[in-house]
Amino acid sequence: MVRRRGRWRCYLIKLTITCREATQITLQAEDRQVPLAERLSARLHQRVCSNCRRFARQVALMRQASARWRQYTDE
Repeated sequence: MVRRRGRWRCYLIKLTITCREATQITLQAEDRQVPLAERLSARLHQRVCSNCRRFARQVALMRQASARWRQYTDE
C-alpha cells in the first residue's frame, strides 16, 4: 500500500501475464517509458519463460546493432 495525499491506495501488479503481453511490453519499452508495474510483470514473466527471455535478449541485440550502425554511418 502506498500513502498518497492522505488516502491509502493499493497498487496491484498483474503478476501473471501471457507471452504475448510480455512481448508487447518489451517492444513498447523501445519506444516509450513503460510504467513500473508493467516492467516488473514483464521481468517476472521473463524469469520463468525462456522463450520471452530469449526474445528480450534478441531485441537488446538489435538495439545495439542499430546503434553501432548509426555510429558507423555518421563517420
